[in-house]
This record gives sequence, C-alpha cells and structure tokens, in this order.
Amino acid sequence: MRELKKKSVFVSSFLIKKKPMASYFDDLNIKTTKNTQQRQMYNVDLDDFMGQSSVSSHGRHVDPTHNLQQLMQTAQFFSQFRDQMQATGNRDQEQFLDDLVSQLLEESQSNAKGPPPASQRFIRLLPNIKSGQIDSDETCIICKDNLKNSEDKVTQMPCGHYFDRECLVPWLELHNTCPLCRFEVETEQTVKEEEEEEARDFMYG
Repeated sequence: MRELKKKSVFVSSFLIKKKPMASYFDDLNIKTTKNTQQRQMYNVDLDDFMGQSSVSSHGRHVDPTHNLQQLMQTAQFFSQFRDQMQATGNRDQEQFLDDLVSQLLEESQSNAKGPPPASQRFIRLLPNIKSGQIDSDETCIICKDNLKNSEDKVTQMPCGHYFDRECLVPWLELHNTCPLCRFEVETEQTVKEEEEEEARDFMYG
C-alpha cells in the first residue's frame, strides 16, 4: 500500500449516495442477508458530524467518543486516497471515495441509520488470497494498488471484490457491507442468534 501522510479531513457538506446491497461465501458456512435499497441523498454538515449519540441506530450501546474517533479516522484514511485520485485525474474513483467519506460523516450524526459492523468472526475468517490467484490487472477497490504485486495481505469479499486487507477491515469494523456493491455479511447479532439456536438444539436434541 502507498505510504500516506496524515491529513486533516475538512468537510462542510457532502452529497451521499447509498448504493444497492448484495450475498456471501457458502464455503464459510456463515449466514448473510440480502437487502436492496433505493438511492437516497443527504446533506451532511460538520456541526452534525461532531454530535454523537450513546445509542446507535441499531439499539446497540456504544462508547460515543470511541465510535466518533473510529469514524473520523476511517474518513481521514479514505480521504487521503480520494485526494490521490483527484491528483491523478481518476474522477470515478475520486467520486466513489468521496461517497464513502460522506457516508461516514452522515452516520456519525445521532439520527443517522447506518448498517452495523460486520462480526468479528467474519473479519477473522476473511481469506488470504495468494498472488497466483489474482489477475495481473486486479486492483484494490479502495486504494487502487495493483494486487498482483502487493506486499500487503490481499483478501476477497463474498461478492468477489478484492481488497488490500488494511483497506477493507476499517470499513468492516463499522459496516457489514462491501464498500463497493454493499453486499451484506453477518453481524454480531447474527452470530448471537446462531449460537442461541445451536444451544437450543443441543439442549432439546
């Protein structure tokens, strides 16, 4: 992955576009959901970004300071790649990354309704893809580095999209979706329900 200097994220307002969602690896034996949403648009203001509720939009009690910090760090991380794309004239990738940064800021508002994080089990089981399994022109969805020659760990989402692991995990720690196609993967709630069902099956045969 490219060496990046840390920068501050300066945002007054963004246009956020929510893309359709999409499925998962059968061989991992982890349940997923599929949910298609219509594209919605929001105006995001920095004043709203600095406000944070102690309860998430999914009813999970969270540390507002930690959650806000994580959102800001991930937004800053992606914004550096966005600035690189702007400098190189890659407008499509610049817009894609701008949408991700905008979504992170919108979700930091107390009234925002973003998806929950992916489960730690899902993140732990992300496959390590060897260079021999990757086409020569395959690039990371986030940073656009060539993955065939990448020195970083390469992984793949169930939807088939490839990423540098370091680019993907910060997003998954906040969302249970593919950053590109919004394919949904399991959450901690899904894992909890599976464990409860297994416990009932064990008790009652």
